[in-house]
Amino acid sequence: MMPDIYTVVASHQSPDRTEQFIVAADRSAASAMTGTDRATAVHLRLDPDARTCHLRMDSAVTYAWAGHWLVQRGADPRALAAYRTVPADPYNLGPEEEFNGLLDGGDYVFTRPGDGTTLRIENRIRRSGSRYVLLGRQMAYSYGFSGGEREANWALLLDRHPLATGRRFLLQLETIHLRSATYSIAEGGFPTKQEAEGVLRRIDPRAVAPMPATDPVTGLAPARQPVPPRTAGQAFRPLPPTGPARGR
Repeated sequence: MMPDIYTVVASHQSPDRTEQFIVAADRSAASAMTGTDRATAVHLRLDPDARTCHLRMDSAVTYAWAGHWLVQRGADPRALAAYRTVPADPYNLGPEEEFNGLLDGGDYVFTRPGDGTTLRIENRIRRSGSRYVLLGRQMAYSYGFSGGEREANWALLLDRHPLATGRRFLLQLETIHLRSATYSIAEGGFPTKQEAEGVLRRIDPRAVAPMPATDPVTGLAPARQPVPPRTAGQAFRPLPPTGPARGR
């Protein structure tokens, strides 16, 4: 791989060492409204008998979707979830220059998941097999529109899970937070593609667009929380006393 263009983020090697699965950041992906994919999946297979190697690559909008492509080809999803640590001084500014965060929204290579919800959604994406059909993806807004605070990309999916009836269209919004060098994923399920696209048109760089919530583990509607049983005192309350009726 070309280190000036691709940086390894996570990897898995087969037990017999003949296959290498790599999730990499594509540093050539410009921070622009073109919807350029920021991640790349690399599958390298060696054939010792023929003394040859086979290389396959695929671009993806996020690390998780790059991992999904590799899992489909035999990679261990647990290994691809073990992201490599970002260098303490990623820009090589030296000890005299202290800087926290990202200089540019396009520096996706230096970001990592920032919360548990994001980790659970990513895990589902990698293991989702043929469940989802990608209908579209693009940049939601660049870091310039948020005053240098964040940058976001969206992916619109068709969910073919049998229990996704009434919520077939899944919208995922991945937001890069420049100050913390992390990213988070928010998603919502919609009954129609038009409703999901309506939310896309209303995305505001200053806040996450409200979306019908999903369970981050299943991607379906959140399970209804059971109503706690009422105690005897709560279940029976005598009516307040009433005074005598007034005559007319």
